[in-house]
Amino acid sequence: MAAINPAVAAQLSVGVLNNPATKSRQTIEAAATNPAVKNGATSILSLPAQSPLLHTSSVPRCLGTRIMAANPEVLPSENLTGILFFTECQFGNFSVQNLKLENFVNWHGFGDLPETISQNQPTVPFRHTGDSHGSVGAVSYVVGEKIRWIIAWSNSADDSLKLNKVYSEINEVDEREVDWGSIRKALDQSVSKYNARDDENGYSADLWIDPTTNTPSMIATLNSNN
Repeated sequence: MAAINPAVAAQLSVGVLNNPATKSRQTIEAAATNPAVKNGATSILSLPAQSPLLHTSSVPRCLGTRIMAANPEVLPSENLTGILFFTECQFGNFSVQNLKLENFVNWHGFGDLPETISQNQPTVPFRHTGDSHGSVGAVSYVVGEKIRWIIAWSNSADDSLKLNKVYSEINEVDEREVDWGSIRKALDQSVSKYNARDDENGYSADLWIDPTTNTPSMIATLNSNN
């Protein structure tokens, strides 16, 4: 018999050791006679269990969001920005005067506020789009020439009670600018339904916001009581 070339023998030996099919066959054969190897073979041949992080339907939404946010590889990047906040605002004017935009403040978010609201106009809608902290803003309108109507709303992730709020004031226009800091404090202490009155000049305002959603409707209506 011809002698086997040592280099060829080495290659054949390496090929046998690195051949997955050969290793699997050897493992299965050993498992048939050796219980210890059998258990090992079972664990080798079994598919790994799928990570529970991928089963988001089996956990509460808020818990699943926190888990997946900590593991960005299992979520598309756009889902890591959190829930969007926006407020669908509807302003109505049932007074006998036109409303003209005077000033506004965006504590969180932005929106294209109506410049004017005609008298006896029931609904002027606009969306106030929030940022990661919510949709929180306020606006002042001049009613005719001497009355100021202030509307404020809070749809905020920073609110520990998670309740949306509205606030309003009706007062006379003077040389002083609106104290927006004072308006914000009053808003933070308010609730989801508010009524403002100016009996001297004969105006009232009714405001309401959906108290619990991140995308609420907010309705603010000015009335003339004369």
